[in-house]
Amino acid sequence: MPPSIPDAADRAMASVATAYRYFSSPDDLWWEASDAAIGFQRISDEALQQVNDAGNDPQARLETLIRSLGFRMLDDQLPYRRAAKSALDQRFRHAAAGGSEGVLVRQGRRNTQIRRAIDPLAGTLPESDLERIGHALGLVIGAEAMISLTDAVGLDVPSAKGSLLDAGRWLLAGALAELAGQKRRPPRTRATRAT
Repeated sequence: MPPSIPDAADRAMASVATAYRYFSSPDDLWWEASDAAIGFQRISDEALQQVNDAGNDPQARLETLIRSLGFRMLDDQLPYRRAAKSALDQRFRHAAAGGSEGVLVRQGRRNTQIRRAIDPLAGTLPESDLERIGHALGLVIGAEAMISLTDAVGLDVPSAKGSLLDAGRWLLAGALAELAGQKRRPPRTRATRAT
């Protein structure tokens, strides 16, 4: 459980009123502290620069993103596991208090990172298709992918890295192949997409 706002204010040698001005709840404080401890923003900025430097091939850009973020998480798992736990705990507390299950706890960096990787496809595909590709690629970017491959599947770190790259390549290649095939046949309805 995160420390209380008064406890955190006391440790930071700040007034409780000042602490509440910046953090409305212990969950907000804990999430911000986790974010700062890992350096998410700096890491994200570095990853986005590496993606930009990877050229205009969406596959190369995606691989760069996976290597810069996914490999980092696999090599240093503990802080990312803590951040994932904090996000889940915050969601559970919000739901227990009667909040909407659809509330976003995180800042949405993953969407920005993925979109940057597939940016060269903009103008070649409808925006709705780019969004669908981005949603699918969300499965291979982030702590959940690391936890799934190491805990649920039981892979060691080198094998998990290979699987992350495979999954990213296959998802993007499969999406592009399917969308290219759709140009030659009638579009599917929403009901057929879900099956």
